[in-house]
Amino acid sequence: MSHVRIDYLQRAARQAGYAVPHMLGGTVEMAVGQLRAAEARQSPFALGFAPGVFYMIPMEVGLPMMVAAARYAKVPVATQLEHGHDFDTIMKAIRLGVSSVMFDGSELPYEENVARTSEVVRVAHTFDVAVEAELGYVGGSVFEGVETPSSRLTDPEAALDFVRRTGVDTLAISFGNVHGKYHSLPQLDYERVRKISSLVDVPLVMHGGSGLTEDEYRRVIAAGISNIHFYTRVASGVWGELQRVAGGDQVAPMYHTLVERTCDHFYREALSVIDMLGSAGRAGAFQPLVLTTN
Repeated sequence: MSHVRIDYLQRAARQAGYAVPHMLGGTVEMAVGQLRAAEARQSPFALGFAPGVFYMIPMEVGLPMMVAAARYAKVPVATQLEHGHDFDTIMKAIRLGVSSVMFDGSELPYEENVARTSEVVRVAHTFDVAVEAELGYVGGSVFEGVETPSSRLTDPEAALDFVRRTGVDTLAISFGNVHGKYHSLPQLDYERVRKISSLVDVPLVMHGGSGLTEDEYRRVIAAGISNIHFYTRVASGVWGELQRVAGGDQVAPMYHTLVERTCDHFYREALSVIDMLGSAGRAGAFQPLVLTTN
């Protein structure tokens, strides 16, 4: 029932006024815990694999695991390579079975971003794989102490030109959002989102979804965002959870206990995100589904 292109989920969310929860699924504990929550809430869901974050897990291991989890789920799930920066990495992800890839050319000159995104779209579409691109630049980092270039906001007219010329399926935009933790009060440009949404006919994606208030999430979705990425918000509490386990009756708990508690942590965090984004109960709208076969 379950493995679908990400734009399939996003377009439904855009029409109905909610956002697809998107979380990293680089480990078994993350994938299993989060998809349990999606099934419990009957929510569509997206799992991503970020090679830059899970550098210790070979793509050849992590991606097939994530795809298998998606295919096993009882709700519609998209799988995606996150922040692919080169053609070879994206082709490897397609061969490993993901339903969607992200080509991140946001640091490239505009015309080079257009040209390279167009080539990724041309090839990926032959395998029925959706393509996300990024225009503008979302700053910040999930790694403590790592500095990145400042964010560069997405120009609405450039977004229209970019979508028309590349044929991309979905677009990540920059409007004050940042990866990782916000180190000051978020300054989100909702009007910029509304303008871009009014110009382009593809769903819009927010990276750097951690650290906002529930009201800010609602306003982001109302402005036109159909897919919100989370990692820092859901992952930062794992260490505290494991410390509580280790400090309990079992002085040195067996590893399987830690795995169980980690799954439970991601389950609870995913439930919270699903409820915030309004995607609970939306899975039934996707029956019957056309499954990806790659």
